[in-house]
Amino acid sequence: MSNVIRPDFGKTRRAEAPPDTRRAAEAICLYGEEAGYRVGLVADESEPQGPVLTVFVGALGSDEVEAVAVTPATPEGRTDADAIGLAILRTLEIVGRDAESGEPA
Repeated sequence: MSNVIRPDFGKTRRAEAPPDTRRAAEAICLYGEEAGYRVGLVADESEPQGPVLTVFVGALGSDEVEAVAVTPATPEGRTDADAIGLAILRTLEIVGRDAESGEPA
């Protein structure tokens, strides 16, 4: 499996995930918190394509998170997931800083 970032940009988002698709998972890594969001990583062995690492983003005031990238559960996949998670965290830092200053991003 190659790295997957699902191209759902511009599509209508679900208001709420159906109850049967929600799963409890413990983060194996929390990259950090910025601009009111947390970014982290979970391992998932239940995927049909095999074990994967999922980078997630979720609001600080909520237990709900959304997957933003999926990589294979390999050392290379972990390296990619770490790079993705840190890039998202940095993006949130920039967006949050620009929102506070009132300047366009």
